[in-house]
Amino acid sequence: MALRDLSDKSSTSAHVSSSWLDVAPRRLVVPLATWSMPFVSLFAITAFVYLASFWLDVVATVSEQASDDVSIAALTQSIFDQDVDDARNSVAGLGEVMAAVLGLALTVSSIIVQLSATRFTPHITSLFFRARANLIVLGFFVVSSVYVLWVNFSIGDTYVPHWGVLLSMLLMTASLLMLFPYFAYVFDFLDPEKIVTRITADGIRAATPGRDPNASQLTNRQVRAIAAIDHLANIALNALQQKDKNIASSAIQALCRFGITYGVAKAGMPQAWCHTAEWIRQSPDFVSLSDDAIDDLTDRTTWLEWKLLRQYQMLFGEALDQIKDLCYLVAIETRRLGAAAAKRADIHTLDLAVKFFNTYLRAALNVSDIRTAYNVLHQYRQLAEYAVTLAQLDREGSTALDHRGVQVARFMRYYSSVAFQRGLSFVAEVIAHDLGGLCEHAFRVKSPNHEAILQIFLGVDEHAETKEQEKTLRGVRRAQVKLATTYLVEHATELAWEIADDMAAEPSERLRSIWNELLTLDSREFWEVNDRGTNFDYLTSEQKATLPRFFARFPALVVRPELGENERVQA
Repeated sequence: MALRDLSDKSSTSAHVSSSWLDVAPRRLVVPLATWSMPFVSLFAITAFVYLASFWLDVVATVSEQASDDVSIAALTQSIFDQDVDDARNSVAGLGEVMAAVLGLALTVSSIIVQLSATRFTPHITSLFFRARANLIVLGFFVVSSVYVLWVNFSIGDTYVPHWGVLLSMLLMTASLLMLFPYFAYVFDFLDPEKIVTRITADGIRAATPGRDPNASQLTNRQVRAIAAIDHLANIALNALQQKDKNIASSAIQALCRFGITYGVAKAGMPQAWCHTAEWIRQSPDFVSLSDDAIDDLTDRTTWLEWKLLRQYQMLFGEALDQIKDLCYLVAIETRRLGAAAAKRADIHTLDLAVKFFNTYLRAALNVSDIRTAYNVLHQYRQLAEYAVTLAQLDREGSTALDHRGVQVARFMRYYSSVAFQRGLSFVAEVIAHDLGGLCEHAFRVKSPNHEAILQIFLGVDEHAETKEQEKTLRGVRRAQVKLATTYLVEHATELAWEIADDMAAEPSERLRSIWNELLTLDSREFWEVNDRGTNFDYLTSEQKATLPRFFARFPALVVRPELGENERVQA
């Protein structure tokens, strides 16, 4: 399939309305104030001091016959009408001063750049010395130094370069005044946020349509795009290892912006862009893949997305041992990549996002990290809900998108079993509530696959053999009862009775305690800080009103109608 055929049939595919998808690259420009304000301020102070001293000299020499004009004339003659000795005295030391200015600029900038390169990524060095402003300033210092040397060399007994001497003084003055703005520019250039922005912008320019039909130029653009991803990942990894969460977060978010912008624009790339050359296949993120797997990535035009998501996988694994909050951020950005792909009907990229979500869950379960699994599942469910929602908008690929909701439900059901077997009972309970939420969402948007998701949800419960597993099973049943109350509120009684029939073999004591727990929970907000912010088992007043009707389906719970609701639960 040609790249140009991908995602072109929906007018909304090329224009994404969400604010976090509005990531068109812009060339980074250093603010003019970084240069002008320090230069003008220093120049004004110097001029004021010089003019003040000149005025004092004028005042001191004023007499009945002298005037300011005489003093100004003397100053003008001193500047423009120097003899050989005066010229040599004026220019003799300028060469050494200019060389010292150049050496100072190079030394300070090199040290700072090297420190930044060690902290973030070695790519900073090449970025800095390729920057136009840096080349102009350093070039100005070099040209000024060479010019002053030649002016000094050209002074002879019969030749005095009056304008050369004056221009040498002006160049040295400008060089000294530019030192402070130049250092301000260096520090501004090496700001971590701006480094990330520069690398991202360069990578996006390489990976978006341009006028490069030549194969060698296209290869160069592939190199630049891959290098940008690697540099951003290195910045995030180094920041993570140094416990610098802000910089790591910026790099992770920049990878997402890169992926979304590339995804929108890749349909306009030439077909040759899909080709994965041998040097790509031998790179670390591809070398372990079989030829068939790489061919699949090539045919699906997702080789660059694979490269990007592999960096997320690496960062996720590192963050499990370093800063767990970054695991959550990786999950958020993966969800955004998947949602953007779903919006433009790029099913293959959406499938990649789902595959990496499964990988994140496996990594979290392998180290028994309950909190990380809890956060990843939250983003995973939201991605599935978004795909199911888009499927109901009569868009191209809606059937495939809706089917992805079922796939995610099956994957979550599988990892529920894994968590259950590993003794991570809370994770299994979280998955049950997330599946219940996904099922409710599919019901509300009238997904044709709602029934399939419901059947997956009803299969989450496992046979409990220990007290801890028994507690988990109770959490699963609470999630199922909560979904049943939603059906009853929406007058979908058949679906509610389907859940009741699935629970028919439950002991009456367990059902009665579940009823009591759901009825007595009044606070929607959880009493501890968490990312979801709500109690799993919270029911609205309308849902609570349906509890007696639901539990009336169980003969062991039917009591005399004259008893109050609380008495029925406790009976």
